[in-house]
Amino acid sequence: MDAAVIGAGLGGLTAALALVRRGIAVTVFEQTEVLREVGAGITVSPNAGRVLDHLGLGAAVRRAGVLPGTQHIRDLRTGATIRTLERDADLEARYGAPYRHLHRADLHAILAGALEAEARATIRLGHRLEAVSSCGWMRFANGVEARADVVIGADGVRSAVRDQLFQTDPPRFTGQVAWRGLVPTDALPSDVATEPPGIFIGPGRLVLRYPVRGGALTNYAIFVETADWLEESWTAPSTEAELLAHLDEACASVRALVAATPAAWLFKWALYAREPLARWTRGRVTLLGDAAHAMLPFMGQGAATAIEDGMVLARALAGYPVEDALASYEAARRERTAMVQLQSRLLGLSFQGKDPAALGRGPLLNEEELGLFAYDPVTVPI
Repeated sequence: MDAAVIGAGLGGLTAALALVRRGIAVTVFEQTEVLREVGAGITVSPNAGRVLDHLGLGAAVRRAGVLPGTQHIRDLRTGATIRTLERDADLEARYGAPYRHLHRADLHAILAGALEAEARATIRLGHRLEAVSSCGWMRFANGVEARADVVIGADGVRSAVRDQLFQTDPPRFTGQVAWRGLVPTDALPSDVATEPPGIFIGPGRLVLRYPVRGGALTNYAIFVETADWLEESWTAPSTEAELLAHLDEACASVRALVAATPAAWLFKWALYAREPLARWTRGRVTLLGDAAHAMLPFMGQGAATAIEDGMVLARALAGYPVEDALASYEAARRERTAMVQLQSRLLGLSFQGKDPAALGRGPLLNEEELGLFAYDPVTVPI
């Protein structure tokens, strides 16, 4: 069997590496001319960490990442702590897999380096998909045609594979815009630099911050209810003044974080919600990650579920004929990913309610009850 993976993001590289390790030759087609990841921070929780451990990458992930420790949920206006969550070594020990904050580019480099070392793997850059058929035929914008026993659309939220082969409803603007930024930690006031990771919550506002690269950088994402921007792009630049205009009631800590952000490291994008697809497999073609089940970022599980997809898909393809394998993969993943999509929406609403202190009185997301971190893509039945 040979497989084609469209898209060299985190999910696509995970799928490719897991397939190669099971004896399946893989060609990854990536539309960009340079193999790199855009973005900023990412959370590797134990459900994804198990996959990386299984692929022999766990030690590298632990070295590259930062153990969060105690996370604080704080009032956006006053900065007061409402409640705390433990994300320390005890959590890792309980679930038997890493929990780390990383820069996306660092995790991408770990996966890409491992795949490039595999003799049965090929990465072709500068290949933008133009056409694909359910029998496994592909044509790219550079004129190249190819065929594979199975085609995996791992090409993100604007998936060309999905748009050609599957019926989708138009995405719905959520009324929210997100900003992401990276700050050299030593550029922050000392009292802000040493604050614990976590989130600040307020009506129509949510701020997430945590360290990456050994604490040398502080990553943040800020979510604001506004219709001032409608473009769904990770690379649209923004400015300190534009973002601070939405944070006039925020505490000094949050405003200092934004003020210290280098101009080249601040971006914005509009948040769009997508309904679960009726199906994401057709013939010899399937989808994974954001192409199959794009979700809002409030649970920090978008990349994690793509990594889960990659492992479950590779196991299915190694054990069954192609079309049976794809049906088994979709059946194994549909309930899990739909749950994370829904819970992420609900969590975002609760974090931005009119009474932030209510989160100190009521239950948060029950990770154990939902099996969020206990889920094991390496052993789940397929």
